[in-house]
Amino acid sequence: MMDMVVNFIKKHAVKNKETNDETGVISLSEILIGSLIIILILVVFNMIIEIHVPVSQELSINEVQDILDSMSFKSSPSQVSLLEISMKKLENSHFSKTSYDEVNSLLETYLNNFCVPNYQLIEFSSSKQNILVNKGNFNNANNLKSAVRNLGDYKFLLYIWN
Repeated sequence: MMDMVVNFIKKHAVKNKETNDETGVISLSEILIGSLIIILILVVFNMIIEIHVPVSQELSINEVQDILDSMSFKSSPSQVSLLEISMKKLENSHFSKTSYDEVNSLLETYLNNFCVPNYQLIEFSSSKQNILVNKGNFNNANNLKSAVRNLGDYKFLLYIWN
């Protein structure tokens, strides 16, 4: 009895294989394998398209001026700008080292939000100049952009470079 079952399976397996080859009928497993290959190709292609190559973003002179203007912006006359806050901190503590460190931290946090690679903000008063915040080596500056802003008795000069 067992021999009959085995012979039946062998006959029909061979017969089905011959039928598929002669008539071109595709089996379900071949369809699944083909579909899987197509899906994998599409996924890989989609991933290649999604890859973003980092491009060094250069700021224009207007954008540098906009950053400095935003530091002196007040939405109403009763408000105080970031540069005014910085200068009041320095004046109230008689330009102490501690106040420079506080102002440096405040301005550094603000400028880092703009994702600029390197910057230097200088404050000019009547007879002296002070670097309020600095990131990067100014002596090796390439593609240097600058902006100037007057605010009361002070002049601010912002340099940004790559």
